[in-house]
Amino acid sequence: MSTVDLDLLADWMDGALDGTPDEARVGDLVAHDPAWAEAAGLMRSAMPLVSADLALLAATPEPMPADLAARFDELLAGPQFAPAPTPAPRSGTGERTLDRRPATAARRRRRWAVPVGVAAAALALAGITLPLSQLGGAGSAADSGAEMPASAELSSALYRRLSSGTDYNRYTVTDDLRNGMQTPPMTTLSTPETKSTPGDASSWMSQNTPPELRQLAESQPALGGCLSAVSATLPGTVELVDFARFEGRPALVITMATTTGRWVVVAGPQCGVNGSDELFRVAAD
Repeated sequence: MSTVDLDLLADWMDGALDGTPDEARVGDLVAHDPAWAEAAGLMRSAMPLVSADLALLAATPEPMPADLAARFDELLAGPQFAPAPTPAPRSGTGERTLDRRPATAARRRRRWAVPVGVAAAALALAGITLPLSQLGGAGSAADSGAEMPASAELSSALYRRLSSGTDYNRYTVTDDLRNGMQTPPMTTLSTPETKSTPGDASSWMSQNTPPELRQLAESQPALGGCLSAVSATLPGTVELVDFARFEGRPALVITMATTTGRWVVVAGPQCGVNGSDELFRVAAD
């Protein structure tokens, strides 16, 4: 009499071992070993009961805990989910801007905009870190820029933009950025628009920006599309953008002030082209 391997027996009864050497071996044990035969009989009689229990569980609604429901209600009542104000018509023109994007694409973006925002905010409330992943960004860079009002870029009156040459890592990135924000670097820009004159600051930034990030560093529309994509998954105000590296990879290291606190988002060179190209995210407070 041998010890019964219940996992192996269950696989055999479910047909998962069909065509494998174990199929004949387990079948022989069930046929000739009393312990295996008894276990197989008990398992056969239990399966209908388990199926009935699972069906009952699936049919019984489980309400959301009251405290979690209250947090969602509070979240959805926040300003980030308020309807966007309708812009006043321009006087004296009589012109109307037409949306020539395909209707299906517009519907797809509207359908995903709210669930993605809710999921991102819910995860932020739970304090979940999302390494090497992204919650949304199925549209193109042009779609992102047209659909969203570049909230990450335009919602901040000021944000700092620099190329520190730092190679951040997930263990010290929050401390490194906190220390860096206390000391204004040479490459700080005072507004989202690049208004610095040619000279030491722009030269220093060009030299220290990884080649893979220069398109984002030199093109404000490209950077705006990237920040909009980041803001779609984490609504908030941009405080700092560093064209740097993260664990050896070229990356934008972005600090965001949100309703749930300050966050650090690390985005790859394809940010704004393929969603936010998010590599890492962590709460900074």
